[in-house]
Amino acid sequence: MYGIGFWLSRHALLHPEREALITPDERFTYGLLNRESNRAAHALRAMGLREGDRIGILAMNDPRFLILLFGAAKIGLVVVPLNYRLSVPELAFQIRDAGVQVLFVGPEQAGMIEALRGQASLEAVVILAEEPVAGAMAYPAWVAGQPEDEPGDRILWDRPLLIVYTSGTTGRPKGAVLTHANQFWNAMNDIIALRITAEDITLTLLPLVHVGGIGLFTLPTLLMGGRVVMPRRFDPDEALRLIEQERVTLVMGVPTIFQMLLASPLFNQADLSSVRVFYNGGDRCPLEVVEAFRRRGLPFGGGYGLTETSPTAFMLEPGEFEEGSQRLGFIGKPAFFTEARIVTPEGREAKPEEVGELWLRGPNVFAGYWNLPEATAEAFCEGWFRTGDLAYRDAQGFTNIVGRLKEMFKSGGLNVYPAEVEAVLAQHPAVQEVCVIGVPDPKWGEVGRAVVVLRPGCEIRPEELLAWCEGRLARYKIPKSVVFVEALPRNALGKIIRAEVKARYGGQP
Repeated sequence: MYGIGFWLSRHALLHPEREALITPDERFTYGLLNRESNRAAHALRAMGLREGDRIGILAMNDPRFLILLFGAAKIGLVVVPLNYRLSVPELAFQIRDAGVQVLFVGPEQAGMIEALRGQASLEAVVILAEEPVAGAMAYPAWVAGQPEDEPGDRILWDRPLLIVYTSGTTGRPKGAVLTHANQFWNAMNDIIALRITAEDITLTLLPLVHVGGIGLFTLPTLLMGGRVVMPRRFDPDEALRLIEQERVTLVMGVPTIFQMLLASPLFNQADLSSVRVFYNGGDRCPLEVVEAFRRRGLPFGGGYGLTETSPTAFMLEPGEFEEGSQRLGFIGKPAFFTEARIVTPEGREAKPEEVGELWLRGPNVFAGYWNLPEATAEAFCEGWFRTGDLAYRDAQGFTNIVGRLKEMFKSGGLNVYPAEVEAVLAQHPAVQEVCVIGVPDPKWGEVGRAVVVLRPGCEIRPEELLAWCEGRLARYKIPKSVVFVEALPRNALGKIIRAEVKARYGGQP
């Protein structure tokens, strides 16, 4: 089987005039997208890059991101997406660790070029803009004069395609190596569950610097010959207008995105009737968000995955959206080409409603951590990838995420799962969002602390909020203290950065 570059070449051969990609400034047919990717492949090869070499992309969602991804794929280069929200030292570490030789930078990140050159050994930097800047040549000049024909023999699908760095919330980030085959099987998991066809139009709101932006559902849509609509960055008003104008059928997002869509004055005005799937991932979606979409008659589902699973591992199929999303943390059932186990601390299979660690196995699971054989070995047990996520399966066969294994804390020897406590506190009408952490206690070892953002205009005393938990949670699960904050720290996908919450608020109140 061939890599993802073959997908684009084949669609360009079969239907070159079919529209493939819509961005704020350009519209690409499959023929044009393929020709531009071929030019990029030739330009990369002209720099002396060969199969297995790494290039980095540090940019907002840009058509040249996908052009470079496909171009690199056609000649066997490995793409390292770099998160533009990171600091220069964090980015430089990833560039050095992956051995990136050529870096492509968006215009918004041009101010980092000089510092990155000083902290990482780069052979060349190309800016994705019309004019060069200090330390970087302009993309049009870089690709000028390159041929549009296919760059050579097809790359087989067992070759590495991406090195995607994990968030690094528990230490140095690790580079997960994802192959062409991983992305094929990820696409198949999505295509089967959501019935993606050439008639679908996907709105890509997640950043391509994360595996979710690439795999949900950009590449699956392009594999099927559908159309991708890709704004440069997420803006709720623009997203709603694009849905209406382009008749979008698939919208993937994270809870923060859906909350912002709901808050937009355009939400109740825009014609969203073309959308057959609004889909959540990245974090547990508040049930009130799900209900708000359904009150408008909009189908809302969700799934689960990680960088290491390319990312799709669990999916809710459209016919099960309502039944399968009754509980906080819903993720559906294992995707078609993914096996799953829930394993208790004793090493046995968990019973229904019993919490355990989620283990996964399948062709979408990554090839390992870049240059970290010991970390790779530790992540697997008898061929199963240990996710570190806690979950349970209900009597109907639907799985629900409880939280991270490392988030759990023991109070008086009893397990406390922060997500369970957060779900109760979030039901209070004054609470906008909450993060529960464990803090040291001389009597109980650890006790809970709720870090709370209140809804605008609301006031409540800590003891009132804790009293709300009485009768709703076992006494040992009820936090012993409350900290009110203006906002919770989040990463680029909108996930709460729990390690930062603990660092800021885990000391003495």
